[in-house]
Amino acid sequence: MTGKGRTSEARGTANRAARRIACWATCAVLLAGLACDDLFPAPNDFEPSGREFRLRSGMKLESITGKNQGFPAAGTYPLAVTLSSAAGALADTLPAGLIFRSKSSRVQHVIMLKPHAVTAGAGPTANEVGMFCCNEFRQMPRAQDTFELGPISDHAGLEEIVALVRNKNIAGHLWMVQRAVWMVTDSTGLDGVYRDSLAGLPPQ
Repeated sequence: MTGKGRTSEARGTANRAARRIACWATCAVLLAGLACDDLFPAPNDFEPSGREFRLRSGMKLESITGKNQGFPAAGTYPLAVTLSSAAGALADTLPAGLIFRSKSSRVQHVIMLKPHAVTAGAGPTANEVGMFCCNEFRQMPRAQDTFELGPISDHAGLEEIVALVRNKNIAGHLWMVQRAVWMVTDSTGLDGVYRDSLAGLPPQ
């Protein structure tokens, strides 16, 4: 091989090595960013607080997971709340204002704005419930996401929305209501236009 050929080959090897190093560096930055997202949530990111809620005696919570299918009438995103009971069939009502806390800092916490009846049988019983997302800048819930039972929210803005829609039919206006939730959790709060729009929804 001539000296010119050896020089060209060496340059090619050096270029490939440089590309590998750049690729590894990019991957390291991305992985570090993901780790930091878990450790350091975005400033002013909504976190649940409020009064503890407990299921009725004899009812056991098996799991709370996201769902990719389903069109709930009382929320923009469906969750599957799976319950069981050693005492046979039982029923309970999940209250308006109840929050389900995401187990991942990259997935939104969710809130129930309407009461929802749930049941439990001797085996695991899945109940689909409609929820609204509380963290606009996080990922939407998906089937693989898991949640835990949170508190009944004491957030003043969320309490106001619960009160405004208590006797309203929100089924045809879910995304307007969703926007209102994000306004109070991740923005400046409800303005007069949105407050009037929620108050003007049709009666239930």
